[in-house]
Amino acid sequence: MSTETFEHLNKNILVGYTAQRGTAWHYKKELQGAESNHYEGAIPSEDIARRLFNWEAISKPIYIKVDATLENCDGINDDGTPYKFIVAENRKAIVRSDNNHLFEIFTNGYTSHQYQEWLLTNLGNMIDDEINFGSAGLLKDGGVAFVSLEMPENVTVLEGFEVRPHLLATTSHNGRLATTYKSVSTFVVCDNTHSMAMAESGAQFKARHSGKAGLKIQSAREALGLVMAVKDDIILRILELSEFKVSENDFMKVLNTIVPKVDETDETISATIKRNNSEKRNSIVGLYNNDDRVAPWKGSALGVLQAFNTYEQHFGGRDANRIERNYMNTLQGISETKDSRVLEVLGV
Repeated sequence: MSTETFEHLNKNILVGYTAQRGTAWHYKKELQGAESNHYEGAIPSEDIARRLFNWEAISKPIYIKVDATLENCDGINDDGTPYKFIVAENRKAIVRSDNNHLFEIFTNGYTSHQYQEWLLTNLGNMIDDEINFGSAGLLKDGGVAFVSLEMPENVTVLEGFEVRPHLLATTSHNGRLATTYKSVSTFVVCDNTHSMAMAESGAQFKARHSGKAGLKIQSAREALGLVMAVKDDIILRILELSEFKVSENDFMKVLNTIVPKVDETDETISATIKRNNSEKRNSIVGLYNNDDRVAPWKGSALGVLQAFNTYEQHFGGRDANRIERNYMNTLQGISETKDSRVLEVLGV
């Protein structure tokens, strides 16, 4: 079950540049509240700080309840035995300053990367005036946060195929993610996020949550190349994939490798697994052959990649759970790994 609801997503995910790409597909006007989470242009950094990052992660001591004597006890158990609390010297709890929500318990070597500092201030020292915040959000009760820096306009690569190169920055307070800055691209035709152009060059910067993890602005800038510098790489990669010819047998090889067909006569396999497997395979084939977001590039590596990625983005999971999963898959690099696997099987 998702930890997020549509209400949470409509208030804690900010979406920019709707004049170019329209509203997010999970947009629900009735859940917007007094202030919409959609912006026609860039999202002001002040709004991100005010609406999302207006609290900090703080450390709290961990106490362990142990047996005691009546002379040194802190209280009495229900069974009449005394107890006291001792401090766990090598552990600390990380909680939200505004509501005391517990994110995780860490060793004392863990260092919180505050969202305002690492996702707003530090990025502000790295970027050009032309690049602005295109999205921002909180997931996992604030345990994970992200922002993206985007160019004001879409880039047309092929007829009917536009991309928005952007820099994705993310970090966490629950131990799920190191602080990461990486270059990715959104395929505007169906709002799919890929980082395939950057997978080979490793254009990303990571800082672990330790006392020694400082951000060296120049090294981060050089590692990423930032958004403007990678635009041409993304365009060239998309053109390469669109020109790489794929036969029907090649497509079926990818499908059978990534989603192997289960034996319908095997009684040890549940009916649910059989049904889900059949539905997934049929959906991917249907997307590849007939869907406007995919079919125009049928017969190419781009079309195959779009078929699998579009399925993952828009058909896997249900409702709010799918939205949260898509965000987390992108932030954790899971979507990138799946995309790379498709291209690996194709031999691109």
